[in-house]
Amino acid sequence: MRLCFLINPSEDWQQAVEHARHLALAALKTHQITAVFFFGSAAKIIQDTSMQQRWNKLNSCDLWICRTMIDQWQLNETACHNHFSVTGMAPWIDCMQQSDRVIEII
Repeated sequence: MRLCFLINPSEDWQQAVEHARHLALAALKTHQITAVFFFGSAAKIIQDTSMQQRWNKLNSCDLWICRTMIDQWQLNETACHNHFSVTGMAPWIDCMQQSDRVIEII
C-alpha cells in the first residue's frame, strides 16, 4: 500500500513530528511511503537540525516542508538538511492523489 503522511499539529509540533516518525518507520516494514509533508507548525522542523537528522532514516521517501508555512513563520529555508526540500501544495496534492491512504498527524 502506498501511504503519504501529512503532519499538521494542533499543539506541540515536536511531539507530533516525533510520533509521525515512529509511525512512518513502523509502516515502512509493510508499506511504501511516498512522501511526508510538514505543514503548519511542523514546518519548524527546519530549525531543528537534530530532528531533521532523525528523519534521514526515511531516505526512501520525499520529505517536504511547506513553502507557505516557511514564509508564514519567517523561517530560513537554507536550513534544510540533506533529504528535506521546501515545496508548495501542488506536488503534495499530486502525491495524495497517487497514494492509497493519507495519514494525518495532528
